[in-house]
Amino acid sequence: MLQAVVQRAQQLGLDARLLPGDQVAVVELGQGADALGILVHGDVVPAGEAGRWQQPPFSGALVDGHVWGRGSLDDKGPLVASLYAMAALKDAGLTLTRPVRLIVGTSEENMDWRDLDAVREAGLVPAEGWTADAAFPVIHAEKSYLDAAVLFSGPADPVLRGFLGGVAPNSVPETATAVLVGAPQVLTGVLEPAIAAYPAEGVRFSLAAAASGIELTAHGKAAHGARPDAGVNAITHLAQLLHGQRAALGIEPGSANGRALAFIAEQIGLETDGATLGLRHSVPKLGDSTVNLGRLTQTRQGLRANLNIRVPRGLDLAAQGIRLRAALAPYGGRLQVVEGKEALWVDPDAPLVRALLDVYRQFTGEDAAPLAIGGTTYAKAFPNFVAFGMGFPGGPMLAHAENERLAVSDLQRGMRIYLGALARLAAGVTLTPVAASNGDEP
Repeated sequence: MLQAVVQRAQQLGLDARLLPGDQVAVVELGQGADALGILVHGDVVPAGEAGRWQQPPFSGALVDGHVWGRGSLDDKGPLVASLYAMAALKDAGLTLTRPVRLIVGTSEENMDWRDLDAVREAGLVPAEGWTADAAFPVIHAEKSYLDAAVLFSGPADPVLRGFLGGVAPNSVPETATAVLVGAPQVLTGVLEPAIAAYPAEGVRFSLAAAASGIELTAHGKAAHGARPDAGVNAITHLAQLLHGQRAALGIEPGSANGRALAFIAEQIGLETDGATLGLRHSVPKLGDSTVNLGRLTQTRQGLRANLNIRVPRGLDLAAQGIRLRAALAPYGGRLQVVEGKEALWVDPDAPLVRALLDVYRQFTGEDAAPLAIGGTTYAKAFPNFVAFGMGFPGGPMLAHAENERLAVSDLQRGMRIYLGALARLAAGVTLTPVAASNGDEP
């Protein structure tokens, strides 16, 4: 993918290369210090069940004026818009007052961001800039980000032999499965009435025969981990159902899976704000904390649950860890911090924020204000960075969800806004918006 970016950039007349390690591509226009940067990424989260998509998730199909597929919105569409905005800036022949540097990473979604180490080692960190990986008009604040693995070890459960679901910590899991060992007629006799009486809407349960018992699967709705309330978490619903029938099913409370089940049902439940865990924290604009149980996997030692936790500034990562360990202690679980990023805050009156907001207003006619979000972006990676596009207000929230797609009109509109921002901040020129070729948009 990165090599394709480099080749296309070179075809457009831009300087482009891979950095050592082949995890980052850098595209440049102009020379000198004080570079203006754009951060994007080419990696994606898993697509989930392909059968739930209206178009194949990696087809890039152009249907009904949209580019369909995983990564179309997050973040390959914005990558393309940024690249072509740079090419348009070059073709405009403006005199640059500073260079422009597009940085394309490949480890944004897994949150280790070690790809960007190559940028630091090469001395290519821009002086300021934005990441094209969120929403317009401009985002100046983000919640902290914590990927935490909760580990339960111990004897295997005699009944609940398998408990798994989800594809990534930062996605709401759309399916989760429990493998239950025992006489099928006994197990179904317990579960069928429980399924019929289960009160939650938006989740569906199915039973299937297995080699030594049955499989119980919960079917929810995928969503971005920053907005767990926009999805239906199959893991937590499955845990609620099983926990309510644990005695009737014969699940051993002291087993690894039994303790994990109790922790999930009692400490996480169907909450999305982490209140029972002691993680609920709220500030103006950013709202409440969010907790997403994104993945369950069985290990040789027991069970691993991956939590994705996002908290507004005021409750740092160290404090979050203390509260999580306290909640885990009665269940014999162990906390392992996988990745953590402290909350982002850039003064909404900073010159960069004001300039980007002014460009957005000019190109859209909207009297917009800076935003704060629960998502985490590359803006946390370098000083003096914010998030700028490319989702538009009122659009569907499809990042990390099934049927992710990007309207071609939004792709074109985003590219024009990025061109306006580059001209303003790298050439000191204010561009005048003109009608698009279809005459419908500025």
